[in-house]
Amino acid sequence: MKKYDVIAYQLTRPISYLFLKHQAGKVYNWIIPTFLTGLSLMLLVSLAEIGDITGESGLVANLTDFVISLPGFLIAALAAIATFNRPIIDQEMIDAPTIDIKAGNTELSDQPLTRRDFLLRLFSFLTVDSIFLIIYAKIGAITSVPSFLESPFHIAEWMFVSIFLLIFWQLLTLLLFGMYYLCERLNLNI
Repeated sequence: MKKYDVIAYQLTRPISYLFLKHQAGKVYNWIIPTFLTGLSLMLLVSLAEIGDITGESGLVANLTDFVISLPGFLIAALAAIATFNRPIIDQEMIDAPTIDIKAGNTELSDQPLTRRDFLLRLFSFLTVDSIFLIIYAKIGAITSVPSFLESPFHIAEWMFVSIFLLIFWQLLTLLLFGMYYLCERLNLNI
């Protein structure tokens, strides 16, 4: 493996949760967030002006204020999971998701995950997702729409809001799933 391939591999490990192979992955990662985004957009388009959503005290700004507090808590959760000292957390999961891993010159395909590995990948992704959402919202707040993209329907702003909501709903869905897994599946050993 070339030096830059190794670097790229290492830097993408925090989002390796998205590369897990599992039947329910698409549902939690994309289908539920996409459905909630569509529902949210229908409500917002029918009830609000775009300025009320993207303005300084609009929906995007208020949701970003909520998300700003998450990375610290998620990093603390990562540390807790990494140091959690119960044998159950190092057991292979029931219907374990699998992932391809590169270790030096060795490539391992379809490696089943332990509960700890799954939770570490999930909370690493949630941390990156929340940081990306904050940066995306802040850049969107200071960027004005170029005149060639302006339209009476505010298409560029609605695209910005759509992407923001998709990432927000993905973050919230996976956060709820992670809390369910920690509270019930891990605790009850199922």
